[in-house]
Amino acid sequence: MENIHVCTYICIVKLEQAIQSTKFKNEVHKAGLNVLYTAWWLKTAMSRELKEFGLTHEQYNVLRILKGKHPDQVCVKDIACRMIEKSSNVPRIIDRLELKKLVKRTTSATDKRETVITLTQSGMAVLASSTENLNRVMDELVQLCETDASALNQLLEKMRANEK
Repeated sequence: MENIHVCTYICIVKLEQAIQSTKFKNEVHKAGLNVLYTAWWLKTAMSRELKEFGLTHEQYNVLRILKGKHPDQVCVKDIACRMIEKSSNVPRIIDRLELKKLVKRTTSATDKRETVITLTQSGMAVLASSTENLNRVMDELVQLCETDASALNQLLEKMRANEK
C-alpha cells in the first residue's frame, strides 16, 4: 500500500469511509455527494499529471478546444462556451498560454473587434504529450467495462437533464 497515492487510496474505500459519515438524507443525496467526491478525486489525479507540463485543467481544456478546431482560429467567446468549467476566466487563461507560447492571439480578419486564438506547434506538442499521460491515468483509475461506462454516462446525463 506504500506505493498508492493518498487520493487513490481514498477513492478505493466507500464514500462513507472517505468522508467519515453514514448519514445521508437518502440514496439520491448520497449519489450526488459521491459524484462530487469522485470528480474531486479524478481532478486531483489529473492535476498531478498536468503539473508536469505546467498546465492547469482550464489551460488544458482550452488547448483541447483549439485542437478540435485546428487549423482554424477560434474566438474567445466560442472557447468560453465550450469550457467544462463555465466560470473560467478565458481571457486570463489565454494570457497565460500565450506567455508559454502555446497559443497565438490575433485580431479577426472579418471583425476587428474580435480576438481569435490559434494553437502553436509548441501547443500541439504539449497537448499531445499531456494527453498521452492523462489517457494513461484515466485507464488506470477509471476501470469500467464499456457497458458500465455507457450506463454511467446515461445516468450522469439523466442527472443533468434539467441543466440550465
